[in-house]
Amino acid sequence: MNMEDLLNTQFVKLKEAMNDLFELKSAGHVLELKQSPGVLMFVALKHSNRKVKRNIKSGRDELHLQKSKVDLSRLQLQNLLYEVSHLKKEIVRCQKFKSRDTYLELLSDKEYAIKFAADGSDNANMSNHKTHLYRLECELRLRKELDNQYSALLTSKQELLQDNLKQTQKYLSFAPALRTLLESTKPLHDALQLSLDVEWKLSSIFKYLPRALYILFINLQALQRTKTEFASKVVGFESDQQMQELLLETENTLKERRHFTEKSTSIETVPDKSLDQVLKCHPLHIHLVIESPDKSFELILIVRYWQLLKCVTVRAQLNSTNNSNFQGDANMVEDLLGHLYPDDTGNYIPIPGIEYELQNLNLTTEKCLEYLVENGYGKPYCWLQSMCSIATVNKKQTFKHEFNLHKWIRKVFMRILKRWQSWLRLTQQIRGLTYKDVDLSISKENIYPEGLSCSLVQWTAISSEEFNIQNAGLIYNLSPSNGITYTSYRAVIVRGSAKMECFIRIPSNYPLDIPLWILSVHWNGRHTSMNNAAIKMMEFWTNSLQPSQLKKGNRLLYSQLFRTIYSFDIFLETEGSMQTVREYNKEKPYISTFTKRIRLRPYKYIMKGSTFTFKQ
Repeated sequence: MNMEDLLNTQFVKLKEAMNDLFELKSAGHVLELKQSPGVLMFVALKHSNRKVKRNIKSGRDELHLQKSKVDLSRLQLQNLLYEVSHLKKEIVRCQKFKSRDTYLELLSDKEYAIKFAADGSDNANMSNHKTHLYRLECELRLRKELDNQYSALLTSKQELLQDNLKQTQKYLSFAPALRTLLESTKPLHDALQLSLDVEWKLSSIFKYLPRALYILFINLQALQRTKTEFASKVVGFESDQQMQELLLETENTLKERRHFTEKSTSIETVPDKSLDQVLKCHPLHIHLVIESPDKSFELILIVRYWQLLKCVTVRAQLNSTNNSNFQGDANMVEDLLGHLYPDDTGNYIPIPGIEYELQNLNLTTEKCLEYLVENGYGKPYCWLQSMCSIATVNKKQTFKHEFNLHKWIRKVFMRILKRWQSWLRLTQQIRGLTYKDVDLSISKENIYPEGLSCSLVQWTAISSEEFNIQNAGLIYNLSPSNGITYTSYRAVIVRGSAKMECFIRIPSNYPLDIPLWILSVHWNGRHTSMNNAAIKMMEFWTNSLQPSQLKKGNRLLYSQLFRTIYSFDIFLETEGSMQTVREYNKEKPYISTFTKRIRLRPYKYIMKGSTFTFKQ
């Protein structure tokens, strides 16, 4: 009999005894005879209760023991799975292993045979691996010998430099006497028409500069003493300036004679002249040359002064110093100056009252500006007029006349230099992605090198029309505003059967505005920001990256690309866990797949304790 039946039997007997006692009490009989057996039933019930508790405790102990065995088995299973994953990674790492000597530039087989001909007979019986190791040892020995020779030559060079310095100091001691002799013989040089003082002759051209260019040039010369990134010079000849002055005097004389003889105004004859005759720039102009950090390119700013318009124009020109082709947007140079300051694109002449003066000549500011742009003379930016101490009026009819020229010129130059360097870095990134000149696995912008599962298979430039067609319905077509234009690119990222198309639009006012990424995932259908909140959050995570958030030396476009790649990995791994057939397993370290009611994905890469992980 089990415990349940025993307790039920005792409860039944106890109930019957109670009923009997109740009947006897109701009838008024004596209860002593029936009370003793009833009390003894409680003793038996207490004994049964104690036995039941003892059985329950033994059952709990047995259950706890079995649970401990199950937990131990599960822990052992997890350890085995972790070891399997670790061994798979080690296998992949071994498969991808490459010896460091593959990156070394070794001697050709012919050169090696010539330099180490005596050692060829010893390698006949060696394996290929040992032969290669022996060749590396020989080349290491050769490089050490060459390094010793280089050190000896360098020491010899230092000795020669010291000798040259002593000789230079010796010859410089004659400089004061020679300078005195040169000053005393200047009259004789002029009488004999000798041009010995070349620098003095060249500096005399500065006095023929117009007032605006002269002010700019003097301040640039002062700035050039502290900044070595640029050089300024005056281009032109004195004879051209003198000839122009002579022609102006002759033309004014003819006008006065015509005025007295024909009694007519000169305005009537102006329309017969072309703009080439009316608009003439000063024969002398300034070249401001800015070199790139690697000395491969030169940005030349050509500044001209226009007497009729009373303004200064600038045109940017790009020259290569090593005959290399500049890879980038063709309009980059114009965009560099056109978006230097907001609402200052050079599309109007910012001189107060110039339109009324041109009306007297039957000209308009639009016509003159069109002539300047078509003939490659540049644009009259407001910031440029301020550099030359010319008063300006912008489109908002705000008058400005800059007096602190040194501070303003320095500020404008630093802004041009920073934008120029930013565009060079951006162009290098685009070139590396287009021609696959960059190894993404070792790039310093790669936040998680060991987990790079996707691959960039294509990066191509597309037109704005193609961009709008491909992304119809996803965004509003971006029309040029405030003179801003856009350059579009298409990137394709692949992992397994999944493909992601990235449409990148780079504004012409970069880095004031950063590149915009539009994402479209093709895996079990097409996923965009319009039909999938995870893609919308992925786009936000990529486009929210600002240059101020980058580490020192990191590049913006590469950082955006790696954000997109790892977000794509996280999307596939989290989305794949909900599929019937699991194609992508969890490989990235993240705490939870989804959080909050909007089911955020762990796109953000952070440091948690001493390790890095992805989180929402």
